[in-house]
Amino acid sequence: MKKSIAAAICVIVLFSLLVAPLLLRPPLVASQDELQTTPKTTPYPDLKSSPEGPAQSTPQNTPQPTQPAPTASPKPTSQKTEDKLEVAINHAIAYLEQIHEPNALLMLNVIYRQFGIQEFNDTLQQYDEILSSCSSQSLMKLYRRIADRNNTVDETDFKAVIQKIDTITIPALYADQRDPPSNYPSVLIDAKYSGGYMMTHALLATIWLQENNCSISFPDNFMEILYYDAAALTESGLPVTDIALEAAAFLYEAGQGNLVCPDFAENVIATQNTDGGWSISSGTPSFSNWHPTVLALITLLYVAHPATSYPPMLASAPN
Repeated sequence: MKKSIAAAICVIVLFSLLVAPLLLRPPLVASQDELQTTPKTTPYPDLKSSPEGPAQSTPQNTPQPTQPAPTASPKPTSQKTEDKLEVAINHAIAYLEQIHEPNALLMLNVIYRQFGIQEFNDTLQQYDEILSSCSSQSLMKLYRRIADRNNTVDETDFKAVIQKIDTITIPALYADQRDPPSNYPSVLIDAKYSGGYMMTHALLATIWLQENNCSISFPDNFMEILYYDAAALTESGLPVTDIALEAAAFLYEAGQGNLVCPDFAENVIATQNTDGGWSISSGTPSFSNWHPTVLALITLLYVAHPATSYPPMLASAPN
């Protein structure tokens, strides 16, 4: 009997030695109940009670944590666009104030009358000073009518109209006084299909014909095709060139500014030179030139000052 009891005690002691360490080992993973009920310890949950004091603003030169990229980049606000336009316009005006090229002065006179840019209020007087000192005056006298409705010319002055560009524009400029040549519609149609500056000056001629209340019979859809051909020169991805600026400026003058590429004005601003002018082509940057600069300024002024109507390009007769 004593032997049996002793054997039983030995078994119990041996079992206790094997099981006890397993019961005392901590669990490897907390149970779900423990995860839900065990509070997390967050150091200084209240910033005001933190021993380091309240949170400080991050210095501007401190790298910021990387944020997820937005799904779409926000477009510039209208105020930012207006600011860019104003800066570009003011720089262009400052550049053109130094220009005394006769043709530039006539276009600056247009800008003065249409948009009230006071820096250009004496451009006709400057033009007349140059005209008085020129030995060959006929063409200058003819184009002076852009700025003076009562401009006086001689019949002999029209004999100077021999260059292709002049044969496109001068008949329209005087269409209220002199009937255009019988072949004038064909001249404008040929100019349109010639493209380039011939096409843009055909567009200019149609503007002057309208302002002089002169009606010309064109084939069906001619004007629509002319407008769209000019607008094609302003498409996105193309360099900002003198011819593109001319197309855009004349489209606005014709009341067709809605056809100009929506991005064109931004591209014009982006390609402005530091002196306030524009090069003949942004594809081959060079010194600023008055011609693209005048055209760029006209375009930007139309964008900056939208209206239902504008004063005409041609000066009106005084009351």
